[in-house]
Amino acid sequence: MKLKKIMSAAVTSALLLSIASCGTSTPATTTTAANTEAPKTDAAATEAADTKAADTEAAPAADNSGEKLTLTVLTCRTDRVQDGHLAEITKPFEEANNCTVKYQGYTDYVSDVSTMMNTTDYGDVLFIPDTVKLSDLANFFEPLGSYDEYKEKYNWADAKMFDGTVYGIAHRGNVSGGICYNKKVWADAGVTTLPTTPEEFIADLKLIRDNTDAIPYYTNFAAADWTLVQWAALVLSASGSPSYENDLLINKEDIFTPGGAYYNVYKLMYDVFSDPTLIEEDPATTDWEGCKGAINNGKIGTMVMGSWAVSQFAEAGPNPDDIGYMPAPFSINGKQYAQSAPDYCFGINKNSSDAIKELGKKYITWYIEESGDAEAEGSIGTLKGSKMPDYLEAFQNCELFVADAAPEGLVGVFDAINSDSQVGTWAGDAANFKIQIAEAAIQGKDFSAVEAIYDANNKKWAETRDANADLAAYLAG
Repeated sequence: MKLKKIMSAAVTSALLLSIASCGTSTPATTTTAANTEAPKTDAAATEAADTKAADTEAAPAADNSGEKLTLTVLTCRTDRVQDGHLAEITKPFEEANNCTVKYQGYTDYVSDVSTMMNTTDYGDVLFIPDTVKLSDLANFFEPLGSYDEYKEKYNWADAKMFDGTVYGIAHRGNVSGGICYNKKVWADAGVTTLPTTPEEFIADLKLIRDNTDAIPYYTNFAAADWTLVQWAALVLSASGSPSYENDLLINKEDIFTPGGAYYNVYKLMYDVFSDPTLIEEDPATTDWEGCKGAINNGKIGTMVMGSWAVSQFAEAGPNPDDIGYMPAPFSINGKQYAQSAPDYCFGINKNSSDAIKELGKKYITWYIEESGDAEAEGSIGTLKGSKMPDYLEAFQNCELFVADAAPEGLVGVFDAINSDSQVGTWAGDAANFKIQIAEAAIQGKDFSAVEAIYDANNKKWAETRDANADLAAYLAG
């Protein structure tokens, strides 16, 4: 499949990924489409897999030459801890390096690990939580090298970089800003061409409602703290611009400008959620684990989820070929765009021993370059030249791009304003605008209620932005 691409200055590869992450109740603060992946299994099934710090002792910090070391790796992939997949694929690494790799899985990864980071005991290699600002990376993580060392070898080498130093490397990535759907349901409904605008998307959901027994759109509202965050991944794709968030700062624009990407994406959420004939009967009782089999079996037509969910939905029943992934239904001058970005980035605990740090660096290199796990999970590897999965065929007419890195002087500024204003473009707490918009829609409130939410968040954003010294210095030139 040939895909057209827009390349940022820092990206020369033909491979473009999207970020995925585990569910969390802790507000995220980065500006990339980062960490939107769901918990991989229910809490009851993963309790035995160390999902809640049941086994969080620090790894042995042995420094003696030749002594067998234990490397503790923290992960959100509780399912892959539970089913033994990670342990199995890691055996060659353990044998080659005379070590033991111990995986600890957490269902509420960001919240749990962020709490652990109040101590020095937070594993040895771990996915860097997005609660850590770029400017704070050095307080928790070992420097891995300079950006110049990695930029030609790995995609997204700047994802966890500050002041030219890389502290984390993406373990894999996927295309962001798309929608999971059951291809058979959509075909049975009479849809012959995938939607390219919000209006077409709503019309297609109505066809599913009228011509099939499937729920047109499943909100997953009961797990809103992470499921609604999935909608944030549509924003950059809807903008059609790799510099969209940088431009918001430089041009001092409102976050919710009529006609802008944030405004349009969440208006579409409102339009879907506010029509009770297009969604499940009782959004308060949705079931994440149950919906996987339901979409596989054609009982659900559509869900906004990262492309990481494709493999989970495909594995959840007898109809893997029915699961598809479509671009976000937004167009700029008749053209669709799609963002790619990294999944969680591996970092190394700066408090681990020197021997463990060196082993951790070897583990990261091995995982990215040799484990084959990214391709096995339906993602694209971080190593440039990795294969793009076939399920992205619907993106063949999209322009794919990687978000531009912030220019010098603005690194971490969007992140800081997003956090300090409590707007939280990637947050999912109860007070967040996403939850408020969804609730207003489900309660049958008029769109004016959403506009009031927009206005309140624009005010918070502008006040924080205008008080930011780094932005003021940048604009002063």
